[in-house]
Amino acid sequence: MNKTWKAVLGVILIYIFGCVSGGVSTSIFFHRKMIAFLQHPAIAASAELERRLTGNLGLDANQKQEIHGYFLDNLQQRKELQKQIQPQIQTLNRQTAQQITAILHPDQAELFHENIEKFRKNFGATPSNPDTENPSAAQVQSAPPAASTTNTGAGNPPAAQ
Repeated sequence: MNKTWKAVLGVILIYIFGCVSGGVSTSIFFHRKMIAFLQHPAIAASAELERRLTGNLGLDANQKQEIHGYFLDNLQQRKELQKQIQPQIQTLNRQTAQQITAILHPDQAELFHENIEKFRKNFGATPSNPDTENPSAAQVQSAPPAASTTNTGAGNPPAAQ
């Protein structure tokens, strides 16, 4: 193999290595972000909103902490509001499921209820959807459960980028 082909092969290998390492690095970065979002969706969304709204303001440490406290208070207030309206949402979901069941043929209605049961098993109980173990509730509840909005793990304000 002459020197030209060795150089071409070297450039191609460096290009492939760069693509693979870039893909792996990006995948790891987004995987970590996605896990954080899936574990605490409200906290992750609030942290991202906080970062976007205040990231370019040049805040000092005291301002960051105070603003972060406001965002945590906002999260807690939204959680309380969610507790207040959740019974109304569940009632609405039951009514919608009953309306849908009323227009389905018996075999379709059975499949519909099975689909609801599968959905509920996959998503499990959440603070706003505690009756997952109740099969009768699973058959009439058709909407996805609301995300948990606890402040667990939300100790520090998001880092500015």
